[in-house]
Amino acid sequence: MFVLWWSAWSFAQDDAGVLSLEVKGNTAINQSDIAGTRDRAIRDGLQKAIQEAASALLSIPVNDKKFLPVKKALIGEQHKFINNYKIMAEGQKDGNYFVLVNVAIGLLDLKNHLAKLNFQRISGEEKNNIIIFLEVKGLKNYSDFIFLREFLKKQTKMVKNIRSRSFQWQQVHLELEISDTVQALAVELAKTGRYLLNAELIKKNQIVISLLHQEGE
Repeated sequence: MFVLWWSAWSFAQDDAGVLSLEVKGNTAINQSDIAGTRDRAIRDGLQKAIQEAASALLSIPVNDKKFLPVKKALIGEQHKFINNYKIMAEGQKDGNYFVLVNVAIGLLDLKNHLAKLNFQRISGEEKNNIIIFLEVKGLKNYSDFIFLREFLKKQTKMVKNIRSRSFQWQQVHLELEISDTVQALAVELAKTGRYLLNAELIKKNQIVISLLHQEGE
């Protein structure tokens, strides 16, 4: 029954906070340095992937003049936001070396980086707020979710927006916009006495909690 209750909320979604893009990078061939040419083509592809992700977050087309400051700010910064990438194809054509790259981008870090640079509001989010991901494990019934949702709604000074990301068996992934630190929210969750927190992930602006159940539940 728990799965059926949650089905109305669920939607197709990749791993929370990860955007996968396939982009083409290319650069002019330097016959005396083919290895270097290939590296530059890969960097071009990765840079384009970051720009496309930022464009989607800010709702500004990459070719728009308004996006130029964002593009300049992200030059050489792609390594901070790319989880991994895979070369799907590569070759030479018309004096250029090209690579087709599948890139996995960490949206959480990119969102917060853009906000810190004081760019326009990110998909309606306030610039001074940060985005964190909350993963909850061990949910046994719908009332467990209702308690969590109402608890978060009551944290009005801290939690500004709550978005459902994905649902799995006894698990939920939420994206939260908060005006405080991730540590502060973790403290409030711990005060409820209902959750066991993974302290290591808090350092990465992620909160993973497991619901504690009393004996006999």
